Amino acid sequence: PFFVEDTLQTDTPTLAQLIDGMSGDASRLTAHLSPSWMQGRTAFGGITAALALAAARRSLPDLPALRSMQVAFMRPILEQVTFETTLIRAGRTASFVQVDCLSDDALGARITFVFGADRPSQIVHDYAPVPAMPQPDTCETLVRRSSAPNFFDNFDAATIEGDPLVSGSDRPELIVWSRVKDTTGVTPEIALICNADSMPPAAMTTFTERAPISTITWSLDVARVPGHADWIWTRTTSKQAAHGYSVQDMELRDLDGSLIASAQQM
Repeated sequence: PFFVEDTLQTDTPTLAQLIDGMSGDASRLTAHLSPSWMQGRTAFGGITAALALAAARRSLPDLPALRSMQVAFMRPILEQVTFETTLIRAGRTASFVQVDCLSDDALGARITFVFGADRPSQIVHDYAPVPAMPQPDTCETLVRRSSAPNFFDNFDAATIEGDPLVSGSDRPELIVWSRVKDTTGVTPEIALICNADSMPPAAMTTFTERAPISTITWSLDVARVPGHADWIWTRTTSKQAAHGYSVQDMELRDLDGSLIASAQQM
């Protein structure tokens, strides 16, 4: 849940340190998270996916570019998590890789990655219009609430548009710049996956009081991986909310406005 009160810890390993610290066989790697990467009683979803991607890359080093990712979060992932990597299918251009994330002797999340090599294409377009994109240093810093989860301290964030969380807004949408604070030794691909889940659900702007909330599924399709691990523009929009669930669309863009990825979460 995004609004679980956490006790801040001084031990804050970087993303690269968490990746370098994974141990075990190539197809079964174990990571040890610190409380600084937790979201209440579970690991932050972005760090789980980023470490799973790193595990897949270590297990299968010849995989081509990342094209898509589907995540199912099934139960809390604690500070020790093991990533089991399985090559489901290796085609001529696309490879499907499953990573099971095991914690406390149970399956906490299952992630399917799709990797694909570039192919010749007669069709090239970028149809989605580029929105107005003020530079990050001209936007107001997204203030960290005292009740925000620990993991949020690992990110810089600036608000472009959107009402505050838990403000009773009638606009369930947030537009922000965000980045991982320390990306030393991290590939842009892994930084992107870690960052892509860093913002709270857009439905939370419409809340009138605090309530627990967590992601069930997350799907992300990559238009292109940026050549850097810096600021990413993200528009997060709740398309529908009812019966205790919300369906959310996300659009991620580079500093020049080009599309990086589109995503959906429940």
